[in-house]
Amino acid sequence: MKLQLKNLKKNYLSAQKFFKKKKLENFCVTITTNTSTGEKKTYLPPLRKIGKTLIFGVVVYSTEQLKKICQVFDNSIDAIFVDTEKKIPFLIGRKHKKKFHPDHIKFIYKKDRLSNEFVELGNLSSTLKTNTKNTLVHEFKPNDITVEHVWLLLRSHFGILGKKRVAIIGSGNIGFKLGLKLVESGVSVVLNRRDLNKNMFFSNAINLIKPESTLANASFTSDKIKASFSADAIIGCSNNVDTINDKMLKCMKPKGIVIDVGKGNITKQAVNYAKKKNIKVIRCDITKSITNYINFYLNFFKEENPAGYKILNKNIKIISGGYIGKKGDIVVDNYLKPSQVIGVSDGSGKFEKKISKKTKLKIKLIKKKLGLDY
Repeated sequence: MKLQLKNLKKNYLSAQKFFKKKKLENFCVTITTNTSTGEKKTYLPPLRKIGKTLIFGVVVYSTEQLKKICQVFDNSIDAIFVDTEKKIPFLIGRKHKKKFHPDHIKFIYKKDRLSNEFVELGNLSSTLKTNTKNTLVHEFKPNDITVEHVWLLLRSHFGILGKKRVAIIGSGNIGFKLGLKLVESGVSVVLNRRDLNKNMFFSNAINLIKPESTLANASFTSDKIKASFSADAIIGCSNNVDTINDKMLKCMKPKGIVIDVGKGNITKQAVNYAKKKNIKVIRCDITKSITNYINFYLNFFKEENPAGYKILNKNIKIISGGYIGKKGDIVVDNYLKPSQVIGVSDGSGKFEKKISKKTKLKIKLIKKKLGLDY
């Protein structure tokens, strides 16, 4: 771990110099996890720069690793974004139980009997917040960002998604969430994974969750060729490599698209076949999406919170940002710096449908007092 920490500091120092040299505005760290279990070395993804934001990423495999690297970043970064999707359970002897909070462990049953081992649930968020004192810590969900990014890639390729057919190879966390989002968009989705029982469960869950008026649905199969038949798109969401081959692409419709989410899902033969048949192949790179997400969060917390109220005089109160006011309160875009009147509160979080002459006069007075045109 000492060697890993030394390498981390070296790379982080280089990133800091790059940040200053390029005169960028935001410098953030992302702490993410991996589905692999067991002791592994920390991994540093490539440095990401979009616009004026620089992102230094670290993949960790244990909370112990995270504790040791916290000291590198504390008080030297704008913010740390930590993966809330806990994917790193660890088997630890019962003798170490006292080191962990009871809510952070779960004993393991083996052959219907409680074993001498338990799972440390890998609560990275609490570990990070405990071990950093001078840095903003934000939680985020990379898998959800990935789902949104893939959905946007499909929208960009097809324009309208309705009536398309998509095969998702690997229906785990990302595959399931993506399947639901696509079905809700009018796409017929075929889920594929080796565990047929889980596959059936996920498919049924999507069909239960989707709006009743949505005609598109999810189906399932353990046969990758059947899943790919007449597909407009094939999405690889598996943790395994080479799961999408040229035989599957031969079953697709013309002018299709193949997206590699799992990294390494597509065989070389499939890539070569795609080039010959003008099938678009994309490796899912969420750099832009994750940077936009981080920029949104940073700006959100820097700006003054518009949720609240302000009393202009005894009879007039303006509210904004979701604040539940009283009946007759005037709703504006931002009570701190109002630029427009949006409506009149009915006292329950909705707008008054009919506005009285008295209230209309009140709105007129507010616009005049605040110098508003709209």
